[in-house]
Amino acid sequence: MAAKYKTVAFDSIGELARLYFSFDMKKAAHDMDTIRAVNNYNGVTERLNMLIRRCKNIRDQGGDHQGVNVVFIAHEQIKKVYAKGGMITAKGQVPQEPIAIKGLPDMPGKQTPEEVCRAADNVFRVRALNGQIIWRAIREPVGGGGDYWEAKARFDCKKINNGFLPVGYNELFEAAKKAGIELDPAYIWILYGTIGMEKTRSLLKFPRPIKIFDLDHGTVVIKREVEALRKQGEIIDIVTDIDVEDTTHYERFVSELEATFG
Repeated sequence: MAAKYKTVAFDSIGELARLYFSFDMKKAAHDMDTIRAVNNYNGVTERLNMLIRRCKNIRDQGGDHQGVNVVFIAHEQIKKVYAKGGMITAKGQVPQEPIAIKGLPDMPGKQTPEEVCRAADNVFRVRALNGQIIWRAIREPVGGGGDYWEAKARFDCKKINNGFLPVGYNELFEAAKKAGIELDPAYIWILYGTIGMEKTRSLLKFPRPIKIFDLDHGTVVIKREVEALRKQGEIIDIVTDIDVEDTTHYERFVSELEATFG
């Protein structure tokens, strides 16, 4: 039997991490006093790595889930990387300078952002160019130094407008065809950028049927578009009943995940 969905999306990966933290802390949704002091921080962030590795295995094994796109939406962050010893400085000493500054998708942990990016096929920074939103597939400088916003593509993206890609699955495939590039039908995608870049709206440009794990309730902005597409017979399933601040909703998420990937 073919997979039910052609696209499975997580919006956003930062809120998914918050759910993992809440589960580890055994935090209730109404708890306004417990701060996010996680005892098992490494284990919590490893759950993100485990999820994307599972998505990678599903992509590689083919079978019922062959051809399923997996999309992770994320905000952006700038991380300072320090040599061993970190930014802790003894009294009276000059603060240590970072050895690198990296622009990355916003997710917790020192290694998790890079591990997740390594597992993904396409990591695009969503940004504006001349008043238009684009997917940037090539690294760009962070400020005026030698540090970069990370990006990558599983194809020769330079042939498409030097890596300034159009927003949208079909739009990208059409541009690739004109450039003589043959793309695979399914990838693991990370789309990251600041607020206002219509990352959630771009999910509707991916192949359908689509299932969206709406963890930050961002799909409210595409409610009308979703309703119109459903009236046309399109299958767009959106999970909106997961409270990332409630430890009991972790099992709800896992159950939905199992029902999706099987």
